Amino acid sequence: MQPELDVIEKEITELWAEALGLDSVAGDEDFFDLGGSSITAIRLLPAIAERFGVEPSIGVIFDNPTARELAAALAELGAQAEN
Repeated sequence: MQPELDVIEKEITELWAEALGLDSVAGDEDFFDLGGSSITAIRLLPAIAERFGVEPSIGVIFDNPTARELAAALAELGAQAEN
């Protein structure tokens, strides 16, 4: 994994842990299996947008339910926004 993706993944796991009231979250754990819901995901969107400078849709979290997958998707969204 690229170093940049490692940083994004780590920040996502921190956001998720806070939102879900967990001590920690691993990069390969599924957001919804951890207790996340569509409501929780919607509440996370502003924090994700602020932290990563992209405006993801709720579908991005459903399509990429692990922090590792979401990190890659957000990096791709960021790259598309730059072009």
